[in-house]
Formats: sequence, structure tokens, C-alpha cells
Amino acid sequence: MKKRIFTKQHRENISKACIGRTTWIKGKKMPKESVYKNMASHIRFNVSSEWLSNFKDIEKLKILNNCITNRDGRYKQTIEWYKRYIKKFYDCDQFNKIYTAWIKSGKTKYLKPSIDHIIPKTKGGTNSIDNLQFLTWFENRCKNNMSQTEWVKLKSNIWDYLL
Repeated sequence: MKKRIFTKQHRENISKACIGRTTWIKGKKMPKESVYKNMASHIRFNVSSEWLSNFKDIEKLKILNNCITNRDGRYKQTIEWYKRYIKKFYDCDQFNKIYTAWIKSGKTKYLKPSIDHIIPKTKGGTNSIDNLQFLTWFENRCKNNMSQTEWVKLKSNIWDYLL
């Protein structure tokens, strides 16, 4: 079946007809149980919605999951690894500080939580939970492939680099 191509005039007519309409879902929320089931069915780790529901802030879970997307094959990990990752970072002070600042900023791109390898993979680091930390997106881009020691030293002398 061929798709019908809409003319510019037809699109304008549709837009005018929709002015003032609200969607049927506006103001309604999915039950929390459904949100967890939806998440469990969409993440690549085979965990139950019951396990996910132990973590009350679904938005934090979404960000933690988003940080380990597997677009480039970087996070091919086991379910056990995933569970340790969520348990460690869900209550991590550093992650929560960055997450809270990001939310308060109106979700500014540069403050978004970003996962970082303490020892960069380019320098022999791994995806071990102990080698991961959270930085802001901006700080992570600045750190690039420096080790944590190099990064701390550079940060303490940052004014030398800003002319």
C-alpha cells in the first residue's frame, strides 16, 4: 500500500482543525506498577518489574539506564553486573548530587549525569563497577581520557588553563 503524500495546504488545514484540542491522556498518569513493567520490558537486562520497583524514583532509574545504553557495544554486561550497578549508583552521593543539580537546572545538557571510567578504557580501564563514577556531562567531556589523578591535578590548576 502506497502512503498518501499530503500537500502543504492539507497539512495547514489539519493544523488549523487541531487548534485548541487536548490529548486524551493529558493530566493522566500511568499506574506506577505499569511504569515499572514497561521499563522491565524495554531494558536489555532480564530483571523483573518487582526488582525494579524496589527503587522508588523511576526517573533516577531511567537516567541510570540511559547512561549505559549499548549503542556502541560498550556495556555488554551480565544481569549481575547490572544489578550491582543500579544498587551502587542509585544511592551514591556523587550521582545524587549531580542528578539533583541537573533536575534543579531544568535538565540543562551540561549538568546531565554522565558515567565516567576512573581509569579510562584507553589506558587499560574496564567496565568494572569499581572503575565507574558519575560526573556531569560537561566535566566528563573535559576529563576526556585523563586518569582520575591527572584530572584532579588539572582541576586544581584550572585557572592556569583559562586565559
